[in-house]
Amino acid sequence: MTELEFWSTDKRFGLKVPRMEVKEALRLCERSVPNETGGILLGRYSAAHDCAVVMAVTGAPADSHSGRTWFIRGVRGLQRTVDHLWGRQRGYYLGEWHFHPGGAPKPSPTDVQQMREIAGSEQYHCPEPVLLIIGGEPKGKWSAGAYVFPRASPYIELLAKNITAEKDESV
Repeated sequence: MTELEFWSTDKRFGLKVPRMEVKEALRLCERSVPNETGGILLGRYSAAHDCAVVMAVTGAPADSHSGRTWFIRGVRGLQRTVDHLWGRQRGYYLGEWHFHPGGAPKPSPTDVQQMREIAGSEQYHCPEPVLLIIGGEPKGKWSAGAYVFPRASPYIELLAKNITAEKDESV
């Protein structure tokens, strides 16, 4: 397994997820099967401010709720996590991630609505949040999709530069 890297066709937006964070997300997905799960993406932006680089993938907060085809991310403990990363490494909230068990890594209408709300919210301080979706089977064949939601603009699918989605026995 390698890192995930995605870019918009015009190279204005990118997302990089290091190998260890991919592994953590897959572990969280495996634990949630058959239900959806998710959390937030924390990290930094590249020097050119064109690529979000993930430093941490959180699990679902304790007040989250999920079912086979839906996930509502809670908030309990997230501010403390964000503050901790900011204090240690100057990391930021980058966006959201979640899991579509057995499904495609495409955003649902609910996903799109929630991400638009985040992009427009002053509370998040993130006018261009990213959404990473993992679909399929976390211990088997899985795939990932990434999207950026610029405030007041249509969302943009980020195209995979490299994805290795084979079974990883160490997950």
